[in-house]
Amino acid sequence: MYHLISHAVYNDLSVFGDDPWSLFTDMGCDGIEMLTSYEEAPRGHIPYTMSVHLPYATDWLAAWEDRPHDMDDYRSLYYMYGRTPEDVVSNITRAIDCATVFSPAYGVMHLSNVDFNELRMRRYSLDSGRVIRAFCEVMNRVVSDMPGGEPPFKIAFENLWWPGLRLVDESDFRLLDRHLEFDNWGICMDTGHLSVCLPRIYTEQDAIEALLGIFDGYSRDLIDRIGTVHFHYSASAEYRETFEEVTMDSLSLDEFISSTYAHVSMMDWHRPFSDPRCSEILDILQPTYVTHEMLGADAVEKFRLQRSLLP
Repeated sequence: MYHLISHAVYNDLSVFGDDPWSLFTDMGCDGIEMLTSYEEAPRGHIPYTMSVHLPYATDWLAAWEDRPHDMDDYRSLYYMYGRTPEDVVSNITRAIDCATVFSPAYGVMHLSNVDFNELRMRRYSLDSGRVIRAFCEVMNRVVSDMPGGEPPFKIAFENLWWPGLRLVDESDFRLLDRHLEFDNWGICMDTGHLSVCLPRIYTEQDAIEALLGIFDGYSRDLIDRIGTVHFHYSASAEYRETFEEVTMDSLSLDEFISSTYAHVSMMDWHRPFSDPRCSEILDILQPTYVTHEMLGADAVEKFRLQRSLLP
C-alpha cells in the first residue's frame, strides 16, 4: 500500500523543505498525488509525483448540453470545461495530455455535476443517473480518439456529494460500469465526500461507523475497482442541517461562485483521522494507493498524524 500526500502544480515544493525525499522517508510518504492543470507541468514537480488529480469543472453538463453560462474564457474552462460539447472533449483531452508527463499510476476525475444556482442548497434538481450517463458519453468520446481506444493511464472516478457518483450504495457503480466503453478505469473512494452524503455524522466516530457499514455491503467487484482512497473525514451534519440556503438572486454568477468556497469548506472538512479504528476502512477496501488529502499550510503535520495510525 503506497501512501501519498496531495499537492498542486500551482504551488511550489517549499512546504516539503530542501530535500522532499528525506522528509517523505521520515514521515512514511511514498510521493505526491498532484493536482494538475491545462498547462505544462513544472519540471521540478515530476520526480515526486506518483499519481495525478485532473482538473474538475463544477457544471460541465451546461456546456455538454449546449446551454453554457455567460462567463469569460478562463472561468468557462475551469467551471464548465469550455462552452460547447466540443470544448468539453478537447479540454479534458488537453488535461490528460498535460498530465502524461508524470507517467502517473492513475488520474483522478470527479464524476459529479451541480447547477451553479444549487451550490448552496440542500437538494439538487439533477438526477445522479443523468450525470453519470452524460459523463460516460464525454469520457467515451475523449478516450475513443486515444491510441488503442484507452487512456494513457488509468482514470479513477471519484465520488462527491453532488449529483453523480455518490457511492452510498452500488447503483452508481453499476451504471458507470454499463456505460463506459473502455477498460482502463477504476474508482477513487473519497471517505470524506461519502460522509457528506450521509445523515447524522456529527463526530469522527460517527463517520467511521457509517463508512464501515457501507463498505461491508460492497460487492467484491466494486471493491476490486477501488484502487485508491482519498483518506480523511468530515463530520458536518450539524452544519448541513442548519445552514441558510442561498440562491444567485442578488449576486452575479462570479460573485455567487466565489461566495460558495466557505460553504463547501464547512461541508467538506478534509480533516485527518485521529481514531485508530480508521484503519479498519483500509482493511476492507485494500487499496493500492492511499492519498492523505489534507488542506492548508499544516498539511504535512496532518499527514503525520493520520499516517501514524496505519501500518
